[in-house]
Amino acid sequence: MNPIRVILQRLAPAALLLALIADLGAVAPPADEGKARIAAGRARFDQLCVSCHGEHGAGVAGSGSGASYGPKLTARSDLAEDKIRDRIIHGKHGDKAMPPWGTVLESTEIEQLVAYVKRLAATPGGQSTGPLAPFDLNDETRINAGKRRFAKTCAGYCHGFEGIGGRAPDFKGRTDLPAEMAYETIYKGRQGADVMPPWGAAFTEEQIWELVAYLQYLGKQQP
Repeated sequence: MNPIRVILQRLAPAALLLALIADLGAVAPPADEGKARIAAGRARFDQLCVSCHGEHGAGVAGSGSGASYGPKLTARSDLAEDKIRDRIIHGKHGDKAMPPWGTVLESTEIEQLVAYVKRLAATPGGQSTGPLAPFDLNDETRINAGKRRFAKTCAGYCHGFEGIGGRAPDFKGRTDLPAEMAYETIYKGRQGADVMPPWGAAFTEEQIWELVAYLQYLGKQQP
């Protein structure tokens, strides 16, 4: 047998293994643990707490006396982490009562809420906490994942190839679409003239943020 062919046959398994390893390297990096915890806390806050404490923890004005029904949580230097955790677990009786969540939520879920409220407390009043993506929106792997998902679910019918030329407004060069707004629109959809279905039940949080990462990338390109 040809000795060169023998060598190539012996090297083939190793080459295949290297190819598999290289392919694994293309997998998206894991979410940043701290960012993911805050993002999950934000989602749970919007489910359980926003009716009393307001969007972004801005507080909710009560009727009659004008007193706040739920105290604001932003710009609160008095809200130390231990105090936040204790209030979430045990609640509060009397004026501005709050239900105890310690018997309802798992410890992990409580820590997610603590992380988000802690971030709110450190946010100056009147300012948004900003986008709470669980990873860096500039990560190339995440952008590429969002691009593939966009091509499969968004480009053909409404938004066009690479976000231009579709029935909806173009995304290339668009600077008026903050990351958090893009996430909310994808998650909840849109009603009215520009109808868009909600994707919150179809995609995971990370998958939606990957779409946002791609839209943010398109916004930096020349239209």
